[in-house]
Amino acid sequence: MVIALVATGCSDGGPAPDATILPSFSGAVNVVSVNTGGPTLGEYRADEFFYHGASYGTDVPIDMSGVPDDPPPQAVFNTERFGVMTYTIPDREGPQSVTLYFTESWVTGPGERVFIVSINGKPVLEDFDILAESGGQNRAIARSFGAEADDDGNIVIDFTAKTQEPKINGIRVVGEGSTPSSTAIEKNDRPPVPPPATSADAVASAGCGAERTLRDGTVTVESGGEQRSYILRVPETYDNTHPYRLVLAYHWRGGTATAVAEGIGATESPFYGLWYEADSSTIFVAPVGHGTGTDTGWQNLGGVDVDFTDAILAQVEADLCIDTTRVFAVGFSYGAGMSYALACARPDVFRGVALFSGGELSGCEGGAVPVAFYASHGVVDNTVDIAWGRAVRNHFAVVNGTDLLDPPEPEVGSGEHICTVYSGGSPDYPVEWCAFDGDHTPNPHDAGEGNSWAPAEVWAFISQF
Repeated sequence: MVIALVATGCSDGGPAPDATILPSFSGAVNVVSVNTGGPTLGEYRADEFFYHGASYGTDVPIDMSGVPDDPPPQAVFNTERFGVMTYTIPDREGPQSVTLYFTESWVTGPGERVFIVSINGKPVLEDFDILAESGGQNRAIARSFGAEADDDGNIVIDFTAKTQEPKINGIRVVGEGSTPSSTAIEKNDRPPVPPPATSADAVASAGCGAERTLRDGTVTVESGGEQRSYILRVPETYDNTHPYRLVLAYHWRGGTATAVAEGIGATESPFYGLWYEADSSTIFVAPVGHGTGTDTGWQNLGGVDVDFTDAILAQVEADLCIDTTRVFAVGFSYGAGMSYALACARPDVFRGVALFSGGELSGCEGGAVPVAFYASHGVVDNTVDIAWGRAVRNHFAVVNGTDLLDPPEPEVGSGEHICTVYSGGSPDYPVEWCAFDGDHTPNPHDAGEGNSWAPAEVWAFISQF
């Protein structure tokens, strides 16, 4: 079948009309200040009231001249929470003044990080670029808005990505209300996510039932006589009696496992957006490629990176509870090439692969056994030509026994994407091709859309098994 998604326009930017007028308060007010991503600092509470996102910190000096009135402590600007996320400040009543504090410590050029901020469903910042607004890195700025507490007594602040992930350094809410207690935080969290239901045909790894020793973060493993590493992330609700799906996410050339795991740079959100889509149902691994700097990647000479993957799987499956029939590889660019190499070399290990703007870049030893195959590619990719993507797609379209066809692709300038699921062949080994109007990216956006359509599409592909 063919699924075509046509973009619709969004508003033309700027704050919502009622957000431009700050309320005035004649009597006593209550103040709730949050050091987003950081610890308690004076009146600024340690980071709380958030859903999603990750924290990051630096120790660089901050230029505070852009916040002349009642600024937070400078250290507030040394920590941040970043990602597609929501802050819900509870126990508010009536009109509120909301001040958001920002500084840019990561990207180096205007346009590299652009995002949207909404308060109680109304956009207050659109196409917001911290670096452009502040005039440079490590310069503090503040933006204030008027808002009305919702029917549940909340101020809900949503951060949505456009280019790179959103980020925030501090929040201050002033108005009628009471100081939230620590128990009030529970109102803003989802209920604990239960372990994923064990599939009837799941095959449990040796780590099921055992006390785990591998911890989140960087893990080392010996492969080919050398020490190599990967980043592990396990759901907080991990239960060692339930076999989990496992996704290995490979970085692009010059990228890093940290960028993949934390959602920095091309990936926009952790593990190409799949961490949030998985919702605690899946264990993720981001392997570290060979090389340094811009040459870091997956040349896979003599199959060394396939062997490295074998070593990762042996270590993880021995320690954690994995469903060995539901192991997947995903990657962007060079990482997509590595995922393709694994589909060729390890079809008995990987249930499926998802390639973002890839081609045969890391070899293909084997490649004669079916594997569930997903690929997306931009029609104006100036780094890995779409012809390379079509070639690896066609390879598995043939191997998987589908009705090989020439699927439709969007016109240049249309701002659309078209996903095609091939017919014929076994339903156990589908082939899906998503072409989009765009360049070299794992997170394409339809015209006018703040969020990429790709994570949900890829997750639907993976989670069908």
